[in-house]
Amino acid sequence: MSQDNNSKNVTDKFSIEELIDRKKRNLEAIFDSVPVSLLLVDEHLNIIRVNDTTRKLTNKDYCDIINHSTGQALNCTTVTIDQKECGKGQACKDCPLRLNMQKTLQTTEPVHEFEFQSKTHFQDREQNPWFALSIEPVIIEDKNYIVVCLHDVTERKSAEEKLIEAMEMKSQFISTVSHDLRTPLTAIKEGIDIILEGLAGKVKKKQRKFLELAKRNVDRLNLLVNDVLDFQRLDSGGMKFDFTLHKVTDTIREVTEIMTLLAKKNNITLTVDIASDIGEAVFDHNRISQVLTNLLSNAIKFTPQNGSVSLEAIRQHNEIVITLSDTGIGIPKEDLSKIFEKFYRVERTANKTQGTGLGLAIVAQIIKRHNGRILVESQPGKGTTFTIHLPVDPAESDTDKDAANG
Repeated sequence: MSQDNNSKNVTDKFSIEELIDRKKRNLEAIFDSVPVSLLLVDEHLNIIRVNDTTRKLTNKDYCDIINHSTGQALNCTTVTIDQKECGKGQACKDCPLRLNMQKTLQTTEPVHEFEFQSKTHFQDREQNPWFALSIEPVIIEDKNYIVVCLHDVTERKSAEEKLIEAMEMKSQFISTVSHDLRTPLTAIKEGIDIILEGLAGKVKKKQRKFLELAKRNVDRLNLLVNDVLDFQRLDSGGMKFDFTLHKVTDTIREVTEIMTLLAKKNNITLTVDIASDIGEAVFDHNRISQVLTNLLSNAIKFTPQNGSVSLEAIRQHNEIVITLSDTGIGIPKEDLSKIFEKFYRVERTANKTQGTGLGLAIVAQIIKRHNGRILVESQPGKGTTFTIHLPVDPAESDTDKDAANG
């Protein structure tokens, strides 16, 4: 019986050891299969364990990595060129990898997704590599270690830099072309106006028809150029804003007086209701006028004859709320979330009038720069309502947001 127990104990012992060994191999397999470089580093910043990705990254055998410093393993300038011990070179005091490893070992605070471009490691590369670095502290057998994750993101960073460069070139090209178009367009428009006014001689009825058609197309092209330039400046942050105190009523009245003439021409009723206590607010008069002009002209343009357009403005808490409604053809539900995107145009089957596709994108950007917001509701065949919320003071609105985020 005793012999049977001893045999059973031996068998159990072997079974436990086999189980532990199997789990160890499984963990090592998982460790090696991770597609980013993993290093187990001790308190002296020596490498104790690495995965297969690290071996491929360094193009070295395990024996040339394990029990060596990170500088030796990653072909650092200090070790390979200056022939100094890792940590003893001039560049070591500014090494992002070394500084972050020391910080985690000293404070036990992890590092997550810290991106840096190494100017000292991997001297065999044509360009300095970029890494996303993460570090986690671990305790193994009562000793402090860190697990260092080095994700080589050089290709992504290179692609991002090329994309930024391409976008800057595109932006510069569009801006240059738009500016160059303005001068000849102005000359063409002035020439057409001179002929239409009869200053160059009598204009026949058929000639006038074609000249007016040409003038409308020049005006449309001029609008497109101005919209492109405005959006380009807004998108790049190049548009300057003059935030000063204004009477809200004066700005709204200035716009609606002009728009009333357009509404009458299209047989549309335009009503304006401004609260008597609306008072003053800080905003850019010209840019808010541009917003209101764009929204009102769209409302008139897409409202059938005998329809109506209304503008209401009130002061609500620390905001100026302006509501613009029409009884027009409306906007399909699937388009509502996209109408503020640049160059997006709604397919208006009931009205073939087309714009540049930039007007509402510019409106949204101007409102955003005022720390405001714009909302839209619409039903096809029944009309559309835009609601603008402008803070009485954009600077105070910024402070409120920072306090809320803090």
